[in-house]
Amino acid sequence: MATALILTHSRDSYVPDKVAEAVVRLGHRPLRIDTDRYPASLDLQLHVGTDCRARIRVDGAWVDDVAAVYQRRLAPPSNLSGDAGSHRIVGRECRMHWTGLQDILADARWINPPAAASRVEGHKLRQLAVARRVGLAVPDTLVTNDPDEVRAFSAAHGHDLVCKMLHNAHVSLSGGGPRIPTRRLTREDHAHLDALRAGPMCFQPRVRAREELRVAWVAGQAFVGRLMLGEDEVDWRARRTRWLPGALDADTHQRLCALMDALGLVQGAIDLMVPDEGPPVFLEVNPAGEWGMLEHALGLPISQALAAALLEAA
Repeated sequence: MATALILTHSRDSYVPDKVAEAVVRLGHRPLRIDTDRYPASLDLQLHVGTDCRARIRVDGAWVDDVAAVYQRRLAPPSNLSGDAGSHRIVGRECRMHWTGLQDILADARWINPPAAASRVEGHKLRQLAVARRVGLAVPDTLVTNDPDEVRAFSAAHGHDLVCKMLHNAHVSLSGGGPRIPTRRLTREDHAHLDALRAGPMCFQPRVRAREELRVAWVAGQAFVGRLMLGEDEVDWRARRTRWLPGALDADTHQRLCALMDALGLVQGAIDLMVPDEGPPVFLEVNPAGEWGMLEHALGLPISQALAAALLEAA
């Protein structure tokens, strides 16, 4: 029996529970760590002894048999005392402690490998470049704070653009509020493009699509949900959704294999738009993207596949 760590936060329920259950079914032990509890209500020690043996201790118990780590979420510490300056210092130290955990457990199986995930998370332009290189269809993309560049880009694409943030912004800084979705650039927006001087945005031509796919990718397996889109819809997160079973054609699956290999990812949530004609259009891959809704709504065995990938050599 080996231990699989699940790094998440205290507000995260469905997915960590399903992965833990799958780990147990494989005959191993899950150990959940809510990273936001550290350091106020979680004791965590990392120890490298004089014999160079690396060990970890979680809430008073030594854990010597960690074979795998599912790094789902690293959350900032909560319930801190003191002023904002001390909070920043403690937050930085906690992040370094999680980096130390990666170093201590470098021989464990990580999903995803931290170095690979850090090179992908938030790096949408790199994702698009790699996706184009492996033969996936990707949208023409402009990131700028120059209003004139956007006007020219809009004219080149029939004045039918979408705009989005490069990071997964939420109205709430804690991440608990509504997400700022991708949306069409309206006539009114065109009249106020000078506001870009306050901060850049990402622009793409609108993909006229009949449906959007969310692909939960695990070690070469694609678990696919689809959403039917209305005429003017560009982001399913802006409304309540009903997930339907989806599928990938063989060519797209092969190209996604090449993409994930090139990015060094074992697992990720991939978004594709399916136009009326032509191949699916790649939008992005999130190394820690959500997939629980697909397992819940469609009964897809994503957690079982993830646990098997974690513990394949255990």
